[in-house]
Amino acid sequence: MVDAFRSLGCSVLSLAALGKGVPDLLVAINGNTTLIEIKSGNGKENDLQIKWAADWKGDRSVVWTTQDAANVVKTLCSM
Repeated sequence: MVDAFRSLGCSVLSLAALGKGVPDLLVAINGNTTLIEIKSGNGKENDLQIKWAADWKGDRSVVWTTQDAANVVKTLCSM
C-alpha cells in the first residue's frame, strides 16, 4: 500500500512500529495529511484500533485496496 500511495504522488511515513492502535501510515499530498489504517482481505480493526479512532480528532481512513487508496488521495486533493 505504501507503493500505491507513493505512485499517486503522496509522501508516506510508516507508523506501524508505534502499535497501541495507532494507524499504519501517515500520508500527505498537496499540504493535506491523513492517517491510514491498512487492512487486507476481510480484515477488521481490533479493539485498540477502534478505541484509538474513537478518541482521535483528526482525519483517518481505513483502506483495503489500491482503489481505496486512490479514493483517499482524490479526497485529499479536493480539500
